[in-house]
Amino acid sequence: MSKPGAGLLRVMLARNHELAERTRMPEFPLVYFETLQSWQLDRLTRTFGDLYEQEGYRQAVEFFVSDLYGGLDFRERDQQMDRVMPVMIRFLPDKALVALAEAFELQAISLEYDFGMAAYMARKSISELDMASYCRTYLACSDRAGRERQIQLFPKIGRDLNKLVRKSIVNYLLRMLRGPAHAAGFGQLQEFLENGLDSFRALADADYFVDTIYRREWASMENLFAGDPDPFRFMESGSRNVP
Repeated sequence: MSKPGAGLLRVMLARNHELAERTRMPEFPLVYFETLQSWQLDRLTRTFGDLYEQEGYRQAVEFFVSDLYGGLDFRERDQQMDRVMPVMIRFLPDKALVALAEAFELQAISLEYDFGMAAYMARKSISELDMASYCRTYLACSDRAGRERQIQLFPKIGRDLNKLVRKSIVNYLLRMLRGPAHAAGFGQLQEFLENGLDSFRALADADYFVDTIYRREWASMENLFAGDPDPFRFMESGSRNVP
């Protein structure tokens, strides 16, 4: 039986492999990239801090912030994915493959923007970020259509994951593969897949979580493109800007 998700997954993995190779180039602005990602992780943590403080949403926030975004850990995980993909294509339903492909697309979009922003920071010698310099860097390196796609992918992935956690076959396959995956060197990938499903299984209200992430990120994007000096509403909420 044909699985369209398999082809989409291959395309997105190839896209991420190309990005991984760019990080190994001597000219890659690693210090600026790490500065940018640290700032953005702090920002995400503050934007969704109220959700994190609630037991029914904490695990999903951690997955969103740590697993779907941040750092260069994706390189090893994606290499594992490439090696184990034939098995996954054979056993996983097409909807699961599509959800994986979209997760890797979100990763690729985020990395492409971060690479561009880090390069801009290097050119402008922006070694530290505050709200004003972040906004300037974001606007210099962003296009509206791409940023919209980046944000729109999250609720799609979230709703797909919420449906997959209800499928016993998917949960059974992941449990069955846990031991062999770690033994074969695919432990990081296995943990990524399990963390994603576990985090949505533990959600108090998946629709509320997904809608909250989408609504706040979309509003922040609108504010950034409008030139708002406080796009994340940190001042309005009584909080200080992200350092």
